[in-house]
Amino acid sequence: MLGGLGAASWAAAPARADQTRAPTAESCLGELAARGVEYRRARRPGIAIGVELTGSLGGVAVRARDRLVIDCSLAVSLAAAAPYLRDLGVETLVIASAYSRRNVRGTNRPSKHSFGLAVDVPELVGATIGALSVSRDYEQGLGDDVDCVGAPATAAGQTLKIAQCQLVRSGLFFLVLSPDYDDAHHDHFHLEALPWAEREELRSSSPAIH
Repeated sequence: MLGGLGAASWAAAPARADQTRAPTAESCLGELAARGVEYRRARRPGIAIGVELTGSLGGVAVRARDRLVIDCSLAVSLAAAAPYLRDLGVETLVIASAYSRRNVRGTNRPSKHSFGLAVDVPELVGATIGALSVSRDYEQGLGDDVDCVGAPATAAGQTLKIAQCQLVRSGLFFLVLSPDYDDAHHDHFHLEALPWAEREELRSSSPAIH
């Protein structure tokens, strides 16, 4: 799959993901339930539709330092993106940071982590791929607007780059930041979703900003 995303990866997208949906809490929670995501409602300052995830996301296990409380909108995006990761051999998504009341570095602007709309992913783990570390295995400076993946030199770098490209182009996220973005993201992928009320459709017609 070097240099391309692979037809099988794109075929894994859920069939219902492009349906127009009403921007209500009930519709978001219904989307989670339809995808088989186990959760319980949670209240945190700043989170519009708080959920605590208690199981896997679309068949991908989640490993987090603390109880994983995020906005339902982000939970739906992660669950919808899970088939791309599974197709690459990812069995566990490691999350280093999720909900946290803090500002964007160097500004007075609240980070999207403050609203449960962002997670930081330092590792992807699976039996066939091992533990892929963004800090150690991501190869910077590869790809362009035509060929997103480029030519990674290692299998680990290839898998991480394909995962990044699929997340960017899926339309499920507003931001997908990697070590290529700046030094603050040297060791993780930052995945950020729009609030549910701002999403006319689950998938945007344009790629994520990155």
